[in-house]
Amino acid sequence: MQVTILGTAPGKSLLGKSHTSYLLEDNQIKLLIDCGEGTTQKLIARDLVKDQLDYIIITHLHPDHVTGLFILLQTLYLNKRSKELLLFLPESHEEFKSFMEKLYIFDERFSYPIRIQQYNEDTFEEINIYPFKNSHLFGYRDLVAKRKASNKLLSYSMLIKGQDKQLLISSDIRGLEDIKEKLVACDVLILDGIHPPEESIKKFLSKSKIEVYITHGDYEKLHEKFINQLNSRVRIAEEDDEIII
Repeated sequence: MQVTILGTAPGKSLLGKSHTSYLLEDNQIKLLIDCGEGTTQKLIARDLVKDQLDYIIITHLHPDHVTGLFILLQTLYLNKRSKELLLFLPESHEEFKSFMEKLYIFDERFSYPIRIQQYNEDTFEEINIYPFKNSHLFGYRDLVAKRKASNKLLSYSMLIKGQDKQLLISSDIRGLEDIKEKLVACDVLILDGIHPPEESIKKFLSKSKIEVYITHGDYEKLHEKFINQLNSRVRIAEEDDEIII
């Protein structure tokens, strides 16, 4: 399987950078994990904006991980996609469908069916992707409770088992304890470089033996922050980096 890093930007927009998205490809499937702003441009460059994509999986519903989805859905329609698209969300799949209709994304008008489902830890076993929950959204607990909102605070990291290696995409995490148990088995880690405490990341990088791509931030600032930890095994992720697993 080849994993391509399509977007590396953090929550704010950065000139010339796309927000979080990963393209996974093997001989049988093509799928996206997350679909931040700019993802469609990346897919156009790869001629993947018709029937090629099979799934889209969203790790959590922060804008920088999901707002590129709507223009991608419209682009697929305008390019006359006909194949069903599976969209997997961590929560609120029925409310999300209603929101799409507010954007005039109606099934009756589209050239292809969109099936929206909520996923869990077992949903993608057949394709060797294993989501596991993290605590990234727990800081919203009090606000959600106060508003009596329907948000479930569900956010996932992803362990992907390839033929030769295991890749862990941390997505956004509050701290390294969110992924600690899964790190034991992985060979490559794509790590959120801004949310976990800086010193804990540096301590981990100084001891770890696995391959690490630090992402989700301004390249120059991340490089400056972790310059003493960078080597042939630890690098700052760049858009269009390709990882074979």
